[in-house]
Amino acid sequence: MNKFNRRDFLKLGAASIIGSGVANFPNLSFAQSAFSDYKALVCVFLHGGNDGFNLIVPTDANSYSEYANSRQNLAVESNLLLPISPLSNDGHTYGLHPSAAPLQSLFDDGKMAIVRNTGHLIEPVTRAQILDNSANLPTELFSHNNQQNQWKTINTNPLSTSGWGGRLANLFATQQSEPLLTGISVDDRSLWLSHPDTQDLSISANGFNDYWYVDQNDNGSENKRRTAYLENLYRAHNKEFNKGIAGVQQRTLELVESIGSTLSASTPISTVFPEGSRIASRLKQVANMIGSREALGMHRQVFFVEMGGFDTHDTQNRDQAELFNMLSTSLKAFYDALTEIGVAGDVTTFTASEFGRTLTSNGDGTDHGWGSNHLVIGDAVRGGDMYGAMPSLAIEGADDSGRRGRIIPTTSVEQYVHSMLQWYGLDSTQINTVLPNAGAFNINAVNLML
Repeated sequence: MNKFNRRDFLKLGAASIIGSGVANFPNLSFAQSAFSDYKALVCVFLHGGNDGFNLIVPTDANSYSEYANSRQNLAVESNLLLPISPLSNDGHTYGLHPSAAPLQSLFDDGKMAIVRNTGHLIEPVTRAQILDNSANLPTELFSHNNQQNQWKTINTNPLSTSGWGGRLANLFATQQSEPLLTGISVDDRSLWLSHPDTQDLSISANGFNDYWYVDQNDNGSENKRRTAYLENLYRAHNKEFNKGIAGVQQRTLELVESIGSTLSASTPISTVFPEGSRIASRLKQVANMIGSREALGMHRQVFFVEMGGFDTHDTQNRDQAELFNMLSTSLKAFYDALTEIGVAGDVTTFTASEFGRTLTSNGDGTDHGWGSNHLVIGDAVRGGDMYGAMPSLAIEGADDSGRRGRIIPTTSVEQYVHSMLQWYGLDSTQINTVLPNAGAFNINAVNLML
């Protein structure tokens, strides 16, 4: 493993200074929890607003013509699209972007489902309601920061600081041997995992090893450095605040060492991940953490990873191919790694993004849209099929919120994730806690889990 550097500490330390998980982690015993099985949800957030209507494209003659007329120079040529055959028949045929071949194999093997036209909603709305200003819409609808935050909180209160991933983790954290490991973000902390009663954890893609270059192993000079570090930590700290900070740093050091030792002792994953890909390195670290679930005593976990670059205002045709290739190869490698360690049926991975893109071209790219298509992967998924309604892709058509092809979502985020939460083990009361606005929708409309 690479060094756990100061930047890594700042992310870890910020997450572990306060909260219910801190007091017991200096002496992690990884005792038996209340569960006998293991389940994890992995959110892959595509920052910038992914153009899902170029990732999954209708290929039947009428629908493709509508698509091509709307997309103009951004349309993927029909002969290049990778054909997929959904189990259910909605009257359309479909293809995947030519750079997403690994997704085609996952879909064909029944390991991936596609959810059409998903987006953040307060309640179901129509084009007519939007045009006559009677619709109850999310605030700051096409703003990156606002829609990222609202997608991650799924709350009618736009100022909410509780993420729905954090609300999910809070239901299970205290029932596990180490609450702090219930909700984990790789690289950066996320609002999605935030909760006032449960502390989330942010780790580096390099994982756990050294803390501020203080080696955990007894190897001469490095061990002396550790001893000197701890001695100096408390020297001349006669104020309670300084003593408190010193205590936090010692506990964080011990946390890094405890988990780092456990991960180092685990059998390395042999699945090859794409080189030079940040999303691949993050997903590999998630796979490593899941691979050590038994040694760490974990039975319920939620993970957050992000991939940037999807704000394709310019050079979309070039950049999109690279993005889809990187995303699809990384997701396939992650699924293969989970299969290798025997948990492909216990881990469900799903994509998210603040919004889609406009169907219209700005000349070289797209602008901020609304609805988009998303992916759900795992052996517990009813794969090889598509869920949700296919919208009209006509400019100023039935599903256009205006005149630019900002497609009104036909599946809310609540509907998208509902069956995943059921699979995870939540009852109806718990689901309403995680999804407080679920009652605004036909919450059982999407059933994509076995």
